[in-house]
Amino acid sequence: MLTVGLLVILDSPSPHVMDRLRAHPAMTVGEVADRWLPVAVEADDDESCREYHDWIAAQPGVAFIDVVHVNFEEPDADSNPSPSP
Repeated sequence: MLTVGLLVILDSPSPHVMDRLRAHPAMTVGEVADRWLPVAVEADDDESCREYHDWIAAQPGVAFIDVVHVNFEEPDADSNPSPSP
């Protein structure tokens, strides 16, 4: 699982862009400040993360995207490990 923090730079604040991003189930969208919109994306792998990035970049009103944080989390083989004796 990847969690990516993005800073989406908008051409101008647009509720249409924010609504499209908020409607996407893999994205959590923060509050816009001037032309900056923070977005968190949860992806299964690097390929889907890149697809989300490209999809956001293709949205009308998006000028640029900065990647500000990436967290790689490997799935646990055993989510409830037994304590060592």
